[in-house]
Amino acid sequence: MSNLANIYAELLRRYGDHYTIAYSAPPSYLIRLIGAHEAAGKMIYVYNENRKGGTTTSTTPTKLLMQSERERRPNNGVDLDLTGSPLKDDCVVDAIGDLSLADLNIVNRNPWRQDEEYHRGQPADKARAIICSEHFQQAGDGQGSVWFLCDGSDHNQTMLLQYEFNPKHFSRGIVSYAGVLPSYMVTSQSLVRQHGMAGALETFIENCYQVIPSMTLRFNWSTTAALPLLVDLSAGNLVLNQTFRVSDCGPLTDDFMNQLRILIYIREDILNYHSDEKAGRMRDPVYRCGSGIDMDELRESINKTMTEVSGFTDVFTDGHAENDIEEVVQQAKLRRVTDLTDKLWELLKCCSSYKDLKIAFNMLFQCAVRCNIVNMPTNKNRLAEIISNLANSRLAMPCLSGAEPLELLLEIGLEKVYKDYEFIFTESKICSTSLLKGSTTAAAETDAGNELPKLRKSLHNAVRGDTAPSGAGAGGMRKTLLHHSADSKQAAGKFQNGDAGGFKNSTFDEKDSLMSISKLFQIHCTLEHILMIHINLNLPNVYADVCTQLLNKSPRQLECIDDQVSDVVDIQLSAHYVREHLDGKDPHSRHITMKSSNKFRELTTTFYFNLENICPPDLVQCFQSDDKEMVKERTYHSWLYRKIRTLK
Repeated sequence: MSNLANIYAELLRRYGDHYTIAYSAPPSYLIRLIGAHEAAGKMIYVYNENRKGGTTTSTTPTKLLMQSERERRPNNGVDLDLTGSPLKDDCVVDAIGDLSLADLNIVNRNPWRQDEEYHRGQPADKARAIICSEHFQQAGDGQGSVWFLCDGSDHNQTMLLQYEFNPKHFSRGIVSYAGVLPSYMVTSQSLVRQHGMAGALETFIENCYQVIPSMTLRFNWSTTAALPLLVDLSAGNLVLNQTFRVSDCGPLTDDFMNQLRILIYIREDILNYHSDEKAGRMRDPVYRCGSGIDMDELRESINKTMTEVSGFTDVFTDGHAENDIEEVVQQAKLRRVTDLTDKLWELLKCCSSYKDLKIAFNMLFQCAVRCNIVNMPTNKNRLAEIISNLANSRLAMPCLSGAEPLELLLEIGLEKVYKDYEFIFTESKICSTSLLKGSTTAAAETDAGNELPKLRKSLHNAVRGDTAPSGAGAGGMRKTLLHHSADSKQAAGKFQNGDAGGFKNSTFDEKDSLMSISKLFQIHCTLEHILMIHINLNLPNVYADVCTQLLNKSPRQLECIDDQVSDVVDIQLSAHYVREHLDGKDPHSRHITMKSSNKFRELTTTFYFNLENICPPDLVQCFQSDDKEMVKERTYHSWLYRKIRTLK
């Protein structure tokens, strides 16, 4: 573990005017070159910085549009303001008119971070002069590595120089660019010859096969053979590394992701309203997700939904049939929803504003009181309980206020979206419902079951008032949903309705809603990862194991979902599943480390090969060559890292 604070302060004082000195995690390209184990922890990085170019700005729309809705609208409703000097603008003006913000893929697909494009090196001779100086080697007490970025202009094409502060050892390292190498020239004999040191040899090998840019199979193993086998698909540890980006969500699962977005936006609007209410800013809540629906049409749809018979026209599936995961996802998008509150979610979320949403709930309650409800709700949520009590004349007509319409809508939406995923995983027979629910959902259902008896009160008991302080009998307020006071809300805790007397219109809880949404996003990411495996590798035998590995993890708490959000996972697999897919193929990248030692020193040589350049193109001048294009065979960019450690 590095501890270089004192050394960093001394180097910053002495060289800070001439170089950029950072004490942080290493750059991404350095981690790839020397290995994650060697680059663990913080280090000091000395380089030059060249920041040229403008900055980008972004705006947030007031009315949110789901992705599918944006695609339906002509020109996406975006007006690009292309102000600026035409003398400095080298863009093709005719092409700009065809672009829109929705069509621009702003996600950085390069293997390096964007800030690393500003890194520039210095001549290797200057870096060596600093390392060999006495005041540098005696800069202070500490343990860890200092790295100098070089420009590769010397004969050896030196890219990085390393000096390691250690009280027991003297360690130096150097990374150089070895040029372009055909794949057939990567052999055990050539690597052992370059390593050079005789004695017992230990080799660590990692081969990475890139299936698609966001999907990599990583084999790693170690051997003590004198001539190690560089490709071995029958042994070693296999890890499937996958990255799902929200921006990559395809047409098959886009509807489910849009539902998650709506739930997060509703929760965000609820929290904003409660925050403003607590701060004394009185306003109506905002509902910004609905596409809009005619209120007369909505009234008719609500009446039809509550009075029609559901479930008898469904197409029953064969429980013994083997269903393809893509087919099941498509069926989930078209499946017939039977429960009342699930149907109401599809209707109520279309309201164009908070005012319309509040009117829609009033229509719903009037229908529950006056109509003969055939489709009684079976879900365990607060809206289902309210409808049941209204239909059975146990409750006066509720009058929702504040964020209560949004809170009821959020609760039924969470339950409906969960049912969509439950249908997919159970119909495809790759996961059980207990694994999907997890501890959070199970605990929430238990709490909902415990709250149910509190709501089953008769109208006679609801009419009874509180006893007045003086002992007068029926002088208190009627305890119904109509008179749920604001004072009881504020006393109930942060952003939730606590145990107040009488009925409660909603049971919104900030933490529980966050955990529910986070769990749903975890389930969606699991579905995306399984679809990636299915489409690109077709390994149905591993789906159950993948679900177990991913869903047993604690979900990442997610406050928002945008196109920049990604989910990166490492999935352990057995090598025999993918052997036939990779047999005879060259790895996309290869990381080979050879170690040998004697009484006096230890030599480590790391060879890194990659089919593409992992460094920003302007980082070092030695990458500016056409050697890779001139060779017809499959070629690697190659780097060599040597580290010598001797006793002091």
